[in-house]
Amino acid sequence: MQIHNEEEVLDITIKSNEDFIDNKWGKQLDDYKNYVKEYIKHYKKAQKGNEVSRALYPYMRVKWEALNDRLNTASNKNILTEKQIKKITKIKAKIINSCAE
Repeated sequence: MQIHNEEEVLDITIKSNEDFIDNKWGKQLDDYKNYVKEYIKHYKKAQKGNEVSRALYPYMRVKWEALNDRLNTASNKNILTEKQIKKITKIKAKIINSCAE
């Protein structure tokens, strides 16, 4: 009986750990998505000559690259789910499309 309980505890622990990782990266993706929206907004304003956006854009680009690298590393280490990887791809497509306009 005790072995059965240990297996249940192990299963629950593994499931809790997986949920924690999914939630952690899910939050990272939400933050990334929101940051990309702001990044695109300032990129477009900078293209139109807005001085504030021109000043912010280089710093935002550096932060975006850092977030992007972190997510790419997680993806390469197979930490992310397929759904999360698709979400990253969709967000990256928004950047490419907005910069191509």
